[in-house]
Amino acid sequence: MIALPPGRLALLDRPPRHLFFTGKGGVGKTSIACAVSLALADAGRSVLLVSTDPASNLDEMLGARLADRPSAVPGADRLAAMNIDPGRAADAYRARVLAQMGDGATARERDEVREQLSGACTTEIAAFDEFVGLLAGDEAGYDHIVLDTAPTGHTLLLMDATGAYHRQMTRELAPKPGSGRIVTPLMRQQDPAYTHVVIVTLPETTPVTEAAALQEDLRRARIEPFAWVVNRSLAAAGTRDKLLRRRLAGELAQIERVRRSLSSNVFVLPWQPSPPVGFAALAALAA
Repeated sequence: MIALPPGRLALLDRPPRHLFFTGKGGVGKTSIACAVSLALADAGRSVLLVSTDPASNLDEMLGARLADRPSAVPGADRLAAMNIDPGRAADAYRARVLAQMGDGATARERDEVREQLSGACTTEIAAFDEFVGLLAGDEAGYDHIVLDTAPTGHTLLLMDATGAYHRQMTRELAPKPGSGRIVTPLMRQQDPAYTHVVIVTLPETTPVTEAAALQEDLRRARIEPFAWVVNRSLAAAGTRDKLLRRRLAGELAQIERVRRSLSSNVFVLPWQPSPPVGFAALAALAA
């Protein structure tokens, strides 16, 4: 049996302004983002937790009904949270693009643009675009901003390469002090002093393979993930059930695969007997 990497999230020791969690659906991004946000708030930091995931259960985790704008989480001092509805954001994004075409555009041209903006990538771009707009207005009010579903490297490259988007950033984002230049969202994610991107996965072959592809996508955008979190590990839970031996061997092989070839900064979190819902369970997950 291999030695398991530590379970405690060391990214809580010296966290940057932004903490972004990425990974395929169902791996526990929201649980971990909530646990980290609460731990930072308990340490006296002001935190904004944002979800752009249509399947997010942020409301259930925190026991609060969240709006599409920052609102205080009852019972959690210094923590605010919000849900960005990606469907609504995508509709608003398409409407803005079509409005910019002007009255001279033909019906066929408008239909072609609608077709181009009908894919899932547009929804991801629109949700992150709304998140960036939020940062432009509200970022100064928080010590940390946690995003529970970070955009892919492909989406960031598309956004950064779009002239219209760059002009929007020129209007909305202030230059870094003394730099005299615009700092785009991609540039901020490329800066490890400003942003940590954390990949969340499960100790199984397919989730690890999918997470490895996500990492390569981010690296194409010159973003190096800060860490991997391997979530829901039976091996880390300390089970000795004989019926689970085959499962444990498979888990350990995948954890070793991550540690040897995918990331030097790996954290393993144990399987929980019940979902970490509520402040007490989330605090235990962080600790």
